[in-house]
Amino acid sequence: MTAEFDRLQTGPQTDVNIGQLAPEERVLVRKIQINGTSGATKQTSVGQFIPVFYLMGEKKRAAERFVELNRAELSQLDFSTRNLISTSVDREIYDWILHALGERELTKYETVVVERRSDGTTWCIGRLTFEEAPMRRYSSAESASARIDNLSLETLYDDCDEIITVSALREHPAVRGDCREVLDVFRQSPTFDCVPTTVDGELAIRKI
Repeated sequence: MTAEFDRLQTGPQTDVNIGQLAPEERVLVRKIQINGTSGATKQTSVGQFIPVFYLMGEKKRAAERFVELNRAELSQLDFSTRNLISTSVDREIYDWILHALGERELTKYETVVVERRSDGTTWCIGRLTFEEAPMRRYSSAESASARIDNLSLETLYDDCDEIITVSALREHPAVRGDCREVLDVFRQSPTFDCVPTTVDGELAIRKI
């Protein structure tokens, strides 16, 4: 095992000499490097970002290290639209960068993922869609995605009656999209004391 690989095993690094790695080690190394893409907003130049090398399976740690090293440069970007980061890294790395920056907070449950954004928006996204179809995550017109505007899940839960149906959520002015995902959050999160049920064949939960 080379000294360069030993260093990577301790955590993501900024100054790895790939040429000094053995071939079997090199295939395990990944890199967060900002290249930019045509059409992306360029408030900050590509060269200002410090790249980070990491081993397979350490995307979260690598994203945290990247944010730690590049926080000032990242603060100049508009994360509400295409940007140098979103067009340079894969979706999972991008999510962890946003998470480390505080732009988004992810909570994963068995079948659903909750994404809370700094602008007050909450997304409830089917986990399969979140992990395998990232380009379909953020559309309230799609199945497996629901958006809640300017209202926390806790407040939404308290706003509703003892029995919360899909229909009741559809009628709520703050909720758009596939309301079954919101019910899944209520059912799976320990924050909410409820049990699954049905009302006239419709999915629902009942508060305890």
